[in-house]
Parts: sequence; structure tokens; C-alpha cells
Amino acid sequence: MIKALTFDLWNTLISDKDYTDQRVKCLNEALHGENIFRDQDEMRDAYIASHDYAHKIWRSENYRHTSAEERLNYILERLSVKLSGNLKDAILEGFVEPVINDPPPLIEGTRETIASLSQRYKMGVISDTGITLGKVLRKVLANYQVLGFFEATVFSDEVGYSKPHSLMFQTALKRLKVEPSETVHVGDLLHTDIAGAKAIGMKTAWLNRKGIPNTGPHKPDCEIKTLPELISVLKNCNFL
Repeated sequence: MIKALTFDLWNTLISDKDYTDQRVKCLNEALHGENIFRDQDEMRDAYIASHDYAHKIWRSENYRHTSAEERLNYILERLSVKLSGNLKDAILEGFVEPVINDPPPLIEGTRETIASLSQRYKMGVISDTGITLGKVLRKVLANYQVLGFFEATVFSDEVGYSKPHSLMFQTALKRLKVEPSETVHVGDLLHTDIAGAKAIGMKTAWLNRKGIPNTGPHKPDCEIKTLPELISVLKNCNFL
């Protein structure tokens, strides 16, 4: 019997959004304030390279989460810049401002779907984070008036590991007080959402909006093209 649902966040409940330009501008202004000048393209390249650095850590260190501070330190090292801790904190705060002022949009149908499902199931969010921290993403969800539907919100910057690490899923299950076999995880990425959830015995629903053929090793229990489809799937007991 399914008692709980957990959801990926990015491109499952909210659309991904690129804040590169705003963050490079923030970094540029901070450096100028210290009379440090770097080429705009050089700063942009360093920022983008920090994503590759984080992915390398994820791949080589058992899915360890790379903190926003560690990413910033990597960026500054590439730029041959040393800053005080207070100034680095100010830059990280500046990196967050665009997310608050211009948040990633809630995907159409999300609010109605989770409001309906919350009447029957316990619900949680299991999400990786980058530079945008979990506490900021909770504010985004609260501003969209959907945070209250979730009894557990689990973010990689707080856990210390990213999906598909089992600790991400186990943390959510513990907070929801349910067993893996009683829970369906919904997400759009086979190698993180589906692989991680199935590895600990959870049921899975792959949100495959583009209808991409699944030729890999990770086989979800169900495939949906839109989030509202999950309502009928659960009603039809397709997971039993």
C-alpha cells in the first residue's frame, strides 16, 4: 500500500532557470569594490567551470555535495583572487538574490496536483542543490504557497550528499515515518532520481515530458509525461 510520495524539485515541480549572468555581475561588482579587475569572459568561464568541478566531486567522491562556499573558492582560485571571509559571504548572498527576486517558475499543474495528492498521501521533496541553498528553495516554495503540502524537505546542501546517494532518500523516509516499499519517488532523471530510489526499495515514477526512449539500465515502475498523470496512475493501483 502506498502511503507517501516524494518529489524531485528541479524540472519536476519547478523549472530550472539560469542565473549565470546575474551571478557573474555580482562577482564583478564585488571584485571592483576591492579594486580587483578581471575580464568578463574570464569570470564567466570560471563560474561555469565551477559546475564541472562540482560534478567531478560528485562522480569521484561517492556523490558528495559541493557546497556553495567550496564552489566560490574554486572560482576565486581560478581567477587568482583572495578575499576575506566576510566579502565571500557577501558574494554568496548576492548569488542568492536573483533566485528570490526572479524565482524559477512553478511548472503548470504542480499546485493543483500536489494539493489533490496531499489529501491522501504524506509528501516530501528530495532535491539536489547547487549554489542555491535549501533554505532559499523553501522560501521559493513558500512564496508559491506549496511548502505546506510537504512534511519533509530534504536538500543536498544540508545532507552533505546528492542523489542518488541513499542518505538523501533515507532522510526523507525517516522524516515521513514510512518504509521504502510504501513510497513512490517522482523525478525526471533516471540516473539520480530513479536509480537512487529503486536502490533502497522505493517505487518510482519517471517524469518523461519529452518522451525520450529509456535505453539505460534504470527502469522506473511507471512513466508519466505530466505531473497530473500521477493522480490517475495512483488511483489505478499501478504500483501494486
